[in-house]
Amino acid sequence: MKKIILFILLLADIPFLTETHASTKQQARDSIFQTAATIPNDSIRCIFLRNAFQQYIGQESATEYLDSAIVLARRKQIHREELWALFDYCRQYEYLADIFNQQKRLLILKEASYQYKDYAFYYTMWLSVLQARCALGDTEYAIMQAQEMRDESTRLNYKKGNFIAALALAQAYDFAGRYDEAIEIYKQALENNPTANENGLLIIHGNLAKLYKKQEKYPQALSEYQKQLDVLTKVSKGLPLSDTFKTIFLEIETSFCKIYMITKDQEKLIQHLKKAEEYYSDNVYLGAYINYHSLWGFYYKLTKEWDKCFRELDLALAACRGTDPFNENDLLKSKADALLETGRYKDAANLYKMVAIKGDSLNQDMLQRHKEAHQANYKIRRALLEKEELTKRYRYIQVGAGTIILLILVFVIIRAYHIRCQLRHAEKETRKAFERMEAADKMKECFLHNITYEIRIPLNTVVGFSELLSSENDLTDEEIEEYSIAVKSNSTKLLKLINNILDLSRLEAGMMRFTVQECDAVQLCRETRMIVDMETPGIVKSTFNTELEMLQIKADSKWFLKLLTSLLSVPQEYKGEKREVEYTLSQEDKYLKIIILRSPLYQCWEDEQEQHILHNINRLYVETFKGSYQVEEKREEKIVSITYPIS
Repeated sequence: MKKIILFILLLADIPFLTETHASTKQQARDSIFQTAATIPNDSIRCIFLRNAFQQYIGQESATEYLDSAIVLARRKQIHREELWALFDYCRQYEYLADIFNQQKRLLILKEASYQYKDYAFYYTMWLSVLQARCALGDTEYAIMQAQEMRDESTRLNYKKGNFIAALALAQAYDFAGRYDEAIEIYKQALENNPTANENGLLIIHGNLAKLYKKQEKYPQALSEYQKQLDVLTKVSKGLPLSDTFKTIFLEIETSFCKIYMITKDQEKLIQHLKKAEEYYSDNVYLGAYINYHSLWGFYYKLTKEWDKCFRELDLALAACRGTDPFNENDLLKSKADALLETGRYKDAANLYKMVAIKGDSLNQDMLQRHKEAHQANYKIRRALLEKEELTKRYRYIQVGAGTIILLILVFVIIRAYHIRCQLRHAEKETRKAFERMEAADKMKECFLHNITYEIRIPLNTVVGFSELLSSENDLTDEEIEEYSIAVKSNSTKLLKLINNILDLSRLEAGMMRFTVQECDAVQLCRETRMIVDMETPGIVKSTFNTELEMLQIKADSKWFLKLLTSLLSVPQEYKGEKREVEYTLSQEDKYLKIIILRSPLYQCWEDEQEQHILHNINRLYVETFKGSYQVEEKREEKIVSITYPIS
């Protein structure tokens, strides 16, 4: 009954104790913020809040201190403190083994690092994230990220980033079992960074030693541990040995001991164990503590000092329990071996049984982890393959699109060049046409000037003699007849000239009307000869030659006769010697051809203006019916050649 009453009282006190505990936490929180508010220097206030976060890490109020430090650093533009606080945020999730939130916070740290161009915190935490991913078995992801880190540091020209990227890549190769590649990367990092800081050298020499140890290359491993020890000795020279330095010295000495334990070099083992004893203290890290006592246990096992052996192994096992199951299982097996050697078979059998059960459990757990890691690596490889295929597809599309654009550009350039050539040609033709037009205008002006003169002479003659005939009454019959003949001849000449000018203008304008009908070209040539003989009897002797009996054409017979008579006749006022004209008619394919030799139009025509008009009338008439009219000069003799289409 008393126990029940005591239990009820205890339950009644739990809310009070909880409230009291919560109240204490609240008071501590308020006290920290009040203290921070009294600090005048902003940078020191940020450092104080960060230290409070590190002191209470894992508690709810811890993130409040860190958030306050970030807000203060941003408001006061203390960039270094802001990066420190963001870095501490990532370390919090590293401490809690929350890789997901650690990577999310890494992105925020990256953004701030890019903004302030200070990449040290970002690359250090990136390396930590990749180490965690390697521990989870995501080695393919870690390798890919390490290569991306290297490319990014090269792009940013951040030399320290190249060194950190080399460490990340080598560690990823180490976790993936690619030891030779990891060793090569570490060596390259040392060659490319001969002035690397001591911390980096310690990491590289230590990791190289571990890799050589895994490959059972013990001399090389011992050499690397010695280099690591030399670097640490140089760094700590003249400084008091802090707990951190003691722990590092202790870890290096225990690393020597592990190799001598494998090679069973008892003399060197005790030598380094005694050196390790110099650095051992109760404040060393747990891993160093376990290694130190387990190595002493192994040494006492070699020397058959069983009480000391079991005492040291039990100390190491107590430290391992619940924290390092694999190391604990190895130590249990070592203890079982020692029990077996002392003849305590039953105890040894129980330990072996425990080791086997725990080993199976751990192996199952490791197999599951390996399985998950392999699945994760497979997904990463598959994603990389899909990405590569997608990249290739995009490249093909880009190449195709680029080729099409290039072809379009080439086509446009060729088209533009062709249009430009056409424009140049059109410009040249336009200039030539303009020049011809100007020449034609000048010729027309000259023609009008000359024709005006040609018209004025007969017109004045007609007007003058007409006035004399009408005004003078005392003219004799001979004078009246003479004046009348002059008026008549000049009137005829004037009328003929005006008719020719009108015909020429109509032909040039394309307004001349023709009466086209079926005609016999042979008969028209013969009629022309009769007309010329009647108009100029005894002056022109024409000879017509042809082998054709008949040749049907479509033509205006009146105009055809006018064409031929203008070439065979002489002017009315012609008083020269007798002219002999010869013309020949023949057929060539679908054209008739007329050749005229010694044409009076080009030999005895004194009025050049009238000759020019008749020549143009003939040419335009023939060209209207798709024929040709040409005048050639051979041996100082002009030959007229006419072609005309046959219907």
